[in-house]
Amino acid sequence: MKKFNLKPLAAVVSALAMASLSNSLQAQSAAANTTAENKPEIEVEEVMVTGYARSIMNALDTKRNADTVVQAISAADIGGLPDVSIADALGRVPGITVTRSGGQAGTIQVRGMGEGFVFSTLNGREQVSPNGTRAMEFSQFPSELIQSVEVYMSPKASLIEGGVAGTVELKTANPLEMTEDQKVSIGVRGSYNDQAADIYGAEPYGQRFSLSFQKKLLDDTLGVALGYARLVQPRSATRFEQYNYEADPYSLINEKGLETTIVDENFNALPTDNRPTSVFMAEGFEVFQTGGEETRDGYMAALQFEPNEHLSVQSDLFYSKFESDSYSRGFRIQPLKNAQITNMVLWENTAVVGGEFLVDDLNPNALNLQINSNDVTQTNELLSGGLNLKWKQDAFTAALDLSHSDASGEQADGVVRAHMYRAKASPVPNTDPFERDTDQSMTYLLDGINMPGISLSRDYTQYGADGVSNLRMTNYERYPRINDDVISAARLDLKYELEMPLISSVEAGARHSERNHKDRRQVFVYGDGANGSITTDWSLPITTANSDVVNWKGEFSSFPSFLAIDGDAIIQQAHQNGLVLGPVPAITEDNLNPTASPRPIDPAARWSEGRDWSMKQRSDIDENITAIYLQANLATTLFNRDLVGNVGVRHVRSDQTSTALLNVNGDENKGATEICDEVGECKTDYAYQDLGTTYSHNLPSLNLNYSLAEDDQLRFAVARVLSRPPINRLASSDSEGSVSVVGNEPYFNYGGDTATSPFLTPFIADQIDISYEHYMPDTNGAFVVAVYHREIKSFIQDITYENYDFRANGFDVPDTWDIIDEGGAIVEAEVLDGDYKTVINNKEGGFIRGLEVSYTQTFNLLPELWQGLGVSTSYSLTDSEISVVNTVESVQGENNLPFPGLVEKSANFTLFYSYGGFETRLSTTFQDSFVGETRNVNLQPIVYAPETLLDYQAAYKFDNGLDLVFSISNLTNEPNRSYMFDEELTRTLQWFGRTYYVGANYSF
Repeated sequence: MKKFNLKPLAAVVSALAMASLSNSLQAQSAAANTTAENKPEIEVEEVMVTGYARSIMNALDTKRNADTVVQAISAADIGGLPDVSIADALGRVPGITVTRSGGQAGTIQVRGMGEGFVFSTLNGREQVSPNGTRAMEFSQFPSELIQSVEVYMSPKASLIEGGVAGTVELKTANPLEMTEDQKVSIGVRGSYNDQAADIYGAEPYGQRFSLSFQKKLLDDTLGVALGYARLVQPRSATRFEQYNYEADPYSLINEKGLETTIVDENFNALPTDNRPTSVFMAEGFEVFQTGGEETRDGYMAALQFEPNEHLSVQSDLFYSKFESDSYSRGFRIQPLKNAQITNMVLWENTAVVGGEFLVDDLNPNALNLQINSNDVTQTNELLSGGLNLKWKQDAFTAALDLSHSDASGEQADGVVRAHMYRAKASPVPNTDPFERDTDQSMTYLLDGINMPGISLSRDYTQYGADGVSNLRMTNYERYPRINDDVISAARLDLKYELEMPLISSVEAGARHSERNHKDRRQVFVYGDGANGSITTDWSLPITTANSDVVNWKGEFSSFPSFLAIDGDAIIQQAHQNGLVLGPVPAITEDNLNPTASPRPIDPAARWSEGRDWSMKQRSDIDENITAIYLQANLATTLFNRDLVGNVGVRHVRSDQTSTALLNVNGDENKGATEICDEVGECKTDYAYQDLGTTYSHNLPSLNLNYSLAEDDQLRFAVARVLSRPPINRLASSDSEGSVSVVGNEPYFNYGGDTATSPFLTPFIADQIDISYEHYMPDTNGAFVVAVYHREIKSFIQDITYENYDFRANGFDVPDTWDIIDEGGAIVEAEVLDGDYKTVINNKEGGFIRGLEVSYTQTFNLLPELWQGLGVSTSYSLTDSEISVVNTVESVQGENNLPFPGLVEKSANFTLFYSYGGFETRLSTTFQDSFVGETRNVNLQPIVYAPETLLDYQAAYKFDNGLDLVFSISNLTNEPNRSYMFDEELTRTLQWFGRTYYVGANYSF
């Protein structure tokens, strides 16, 4: 990893500051020698700034006047941001990068740290998220309803704690601040995705609509703002994805008579004499087309009342509902390692990147080639509101803020699997008359972050003369997950203005919040093909009536065709034919009804004994936080130049608990009670128990802003900050155990295995920020250089404790356990402490440091035709000593990856131009490779390849308030690519296509 030293950078900032100060003193001296008589008269021409240039000017004003290190986005008017969501707009802010999901900007990283370290607020109030984490779901917030965004890179004591990387604050409209007495804005826009034609069943057209109303009443003492925005957006994507890479003993493969080709990083053949004893192999891979539709409805209302100079009352409400109904169709091959493998291709004598994979009758499940038709339905709702009362009397100001945020998310993953079958030669009565067809093989070869080559030995799209396919449906599965997150808070802020040489005012305040997070999971399955042994359930016929042949197009046109299968229709027909036992299926849109599945595998699957999904895979977490702060606002002069800022400390106390579902062997003295799942399966082995911890932190901060000259500022900030663990990782652990025999005595070893813990505490960091800001008001521009350093104290780490003392750590463990001995008798066994796999806050941290340079200017000093030409650009460089260990270590040796979310290099450049009513801009964003995380079965780090996105917008504004808009996003159809520790080990390749927008806005 490249390293760089910030000392030279600090020297550069200091040199710039001293040069600016010298110029300022010279200018003051020259001004002192100029008399009023010989001063030239200057005719000032007022230039009206509109559109995108005005948005930039507003953002620069916010940054310049802020009392902390801030980046800002500002709409020229409400509804003035053209992006689909706020995440798109944030991707153009220095120091911020985004990760695309479904082709759209999704999660964000701030200064090299991922979404888990970013705190977000709406109108200054903490928000909950429907996605089960603390990260704000930015896709819930239509850009048309957001007036401005401020990103606090450095904190102050009065700011709500929670962001080690930074705090993103969204603001809706304040109607009393608009210049007009009344304003109505209407926006209509249609979209077209050029890749939809390559996706089976995909809809290419989408639409956006927005309506906003603002009005001042009662002599400008009452302001009302209302807004509505609707988005209907189709999904279109093609994806190749390799699953988790795992180490596999080479000897097991070599016993099969394996022929091996070893290649280097350029795929040149190498000698095969020194073959490894183990290899690194992907568990499998899939190739899918994704379509569907996303719908978002957003509502905003704000009311301001200022009857006099003393009282201000403000109330606002925001509601958003996001619905997604998407599907993925294609084929999946999993696992790979159990198949007969010939002509294996090994990269660097380490990892499998290709070969021919066979299956035979002796091991029919070795090459599990599935034709899949999957769907995901998702509904997210967010309701946020608050009431703010402010009283100002002379030098004293008091503000009381009451807020509530409520989010819920429902997601149901549906899976339909089909396999190649053939009629049994001698069918047994009352069993499936068909069996798995093992005459199959597959050949593939990776090509790094380019498209791989894949071929199959059989055509999986053939129908017989009766219209029945040789594929049969083996699984119909639903995995619903429901999240609920609620937070209520009260905040009191006091401020008193002073007439002192150094301190201009003092602030003090308190805030108390109560949060409850719930997460629950359900599992409903027909067929056991997912377990690799299709013996107990009937395979169901696939015909021309319930399936279609799909041929690949575009970049994937060389891939084998497949069948798109209507699993709902097959299940319904099977029930009508009497082939499926169980309740009548009631397939609903959300698929959350327990009767949506004809038959679960067995009662144990609902309770997940030995599996990860269950009644136990739930959480009920309470988090109560109380914070108080004291802050002094500074205003003085140093060398006859203004020095302003603030210094303060914030004290935070947190009390967190999580309800655990503990197996107490039915002991009523330990709280055992009857607990039932959604389909009525009940058990009396378990008890509820609350586990958790309480902690406190002091968070001091200092922000200074020194005016080097009239348009030059030097900022310095130092602070201690914290970010709490993701809310879902505070869930209590599962408790189970196993029976062991020592001598002739049986014992029960009590143990736990989880990736969560109610005892986790926040990430803590100390940070320093220095920035030099030169503003060019005549050209609406600025040049900014910033450096920062964060010292992270600890991170979450997986750990296994051997012989963990459960009782001493709050677990209510029974003393004895009823077990069945070898003779079948029930005996009481002593309960011993077993292993406990959990997560902790380790003591290993490290630094993250970086450099940011940004430049913005409108060239309005050029001749009239070019006065509307301007640029806005930035470059960010980030470095860290923090790393994570890649899972390939057992094969490749030690191989550390950079800290997840750390983008070493990122940049953006926007060229904009306006003339008369015409305005256009071309924007590009670049981000270097960075480490993220993905999950198939186990969580693994992956590396996202560098990407450059290009967007274009154009508009023409008429004098009557009408303007026409045209834009193209992802102009070059940039794919999303990821890999393991080297580009030759492909992880995911995904194309989304270009999206064209055309529409109109009208304001009056």
